[in-house]
Amino acid sequence: MKIALLGDIAFFGRASKDGNAEWETYFKDIACILDTMDYVVGNLETPFSEKRKTWGAKSAFLCSSPQNVDILKMLHVDAVTLANNHMYDYGDEAFLLTQTLLDEAGIAWYGVNGKEHLIEKNGNKIAFTGFCCYSTNPLKCVEYGHYGINEFDLKNAELILAKHHKAGYFNIIAVHAGIEHVNYPSLETIAVAKKLKQTGPMIYYGHHPHVAQPVMQQDGSIIAYSLGNFCFDDTYTNISGNKPLVKLSEDNRKSFILTVSLENNVINGFNVVPIYIGTDKIHVGRGMDMQQLTLLRRKMESAKSEEYELMRSEQRNAWLKPRRAARDAKWVLKRIRPRYFLLMLTNRLNAWKYDKHVSHYLRNNQ
Repeated sequence: MKIALLGDIAFFGRASKDGNAEWETYFKDIACILDTMDYVVGNLETPFSEKRKTWGAKSAFLCSSPQNVDILKMLHVDAVTLANNHMYDYGDEAFLLTQTLLDEAGIAWYGVNGKEHLIEKNGNKIAFTGFCCYSTNPLKCVEYGHYGINEFDLKNAELILAKHHKAGYFNIIAVHAGIEHVNYPSLETIAVAKKLKQTGPMIYYGHHPHVAQPVMQQDGSIIAYSLGNFCFDDTYTNISGNKPLVKLSEDNRKSFILTVSLENNVINGFNVVPIYIGTDKIHVGRGMDMQQLTLLRRKMESAKSEEYELMRSEQRNAWLKPRRAARDAKWVLKRIRPRYFLLMLTNRLNAWKYDKHVSHYLRNNQ
């Protein structure tokens, strides 16, 4: 059984029916590749919304027109995780509409409301679960099983994976976590993946950094820290005006599809399909290939802790430098409003929850 795992899927701008009259051409090459797979799964980053009324306090809200569910069907996507930091950007209206449209399209979904996706196919029993980490500053993250986005609580995630493993399922866990625009996972994220791997063979695939991060196969498991962007475009907001809040960099455009061969619940090998987000189409064969990913992995494994964190900080700061330079008096005045004070409060609360659900548990259970 050949499974394809996709990174961040966002249907707006060029990557949408309403923003690109040539949308079928844009996705044609990648659809041909995915048509050869037995099962295709990705992270749907944009909820579908008709009213487009935002909810909560954020720096950027993402959503997509309902008609773009057709693109998922064209891409032969079988299931999506909804556990990410944008799925509740437009409140209940978009949250519920997204689930309805996916149901109508015959596309399975999981990662919210405690919902899991269990399948038996080609001699394999697979349990798909999805979680959103508080490191991504999400909205409406809740305790597993409650109404909302499945929060990433490390202890609880271990218990869920162990339950599935005991029932004879192979675990594929999607975790929305980390820092954006950095090609290396944090030391805590590495420790988290290692901890989860102890529950039994599994595939861990991450998203949110919007750039590719290392992939490794170890002890019958595959750890893919970040698959990068599958389809994304420049992000605009009411505040940013005619200039994008986030403009795609070359690093954001280069990513990959992770393909895994699974036989009788055992990984029989994996590969990557490099992809590149172009202005005309998503190019297959360009992007992050196995050699580039191997170099990232070797650099990650060889660096000492202090050197590694410095390397990550330097990359993050290089990306932030031009954004910080643009923060003049006009930029500040636009943000002196109650919503931004609420945003800062939300960020602090999420940082506390991250420490409670991840860092504290790691410190006491190494």
